[in-house]
Amino acid sequence: MRARFGLAQSLQALGVRDAAVAHYRDLLRLNPGDNQGVRYSLLPVLLEAGRDAEAEALLEQFHDEGTAAWAYAWALHAFRRGGDAAPANEHLRRALRANRHAPPYLLGERTWPGAMPDAYALGSQEEAAVIEDMLGDLWRATPGADRWLAAQARSARAGKRRRR
Repeated sequence: MRARFGLAQSLQALGVRDAAVAHYRDLLRLNPGDNQGVRYSLLPVLLEAGRDAEAEALLEQFHDEGTAAWAYAWALHAFRRGGDAAPANEHLRRALRANRHAPPYLLGERTWPGAMPDAYALGSQEEAAVIEDMLGDLWRATPGADRWLAAQARSARAGKRRRR
């Protein structure tokens, strides 16, 4: 399973998307609980390829996934499907609650110094760097997503200050 996951990641890195997706999908078939985290590699490939219906099916398949990365992926997917509308805004609110440090990374305003962290705490800067590594290029390549994310993040910070 590890070797096949490595093969799929190598194919993805080489730009051989369809073969990578086929291997990722088969890995999920063989290991539906996905303790390897295959979903975190498959989802960006699907989004990058514009295979949004398949991406949505994967998001739904792991609907109980509680990571901030998954929340930011849901928000991006919802924005790509319907723009700055209620579903996308709700997903982004959840993502911002899960990790408030991610927007500057996703917007390219902040970069992680050195190698990606091997571990992270939920809601941490390290987690934000991992989210950027997984989704940053997709956020920046989606027309209007950067402005929407920046505006929503500002609004969330302002609302938090008002509640104090």
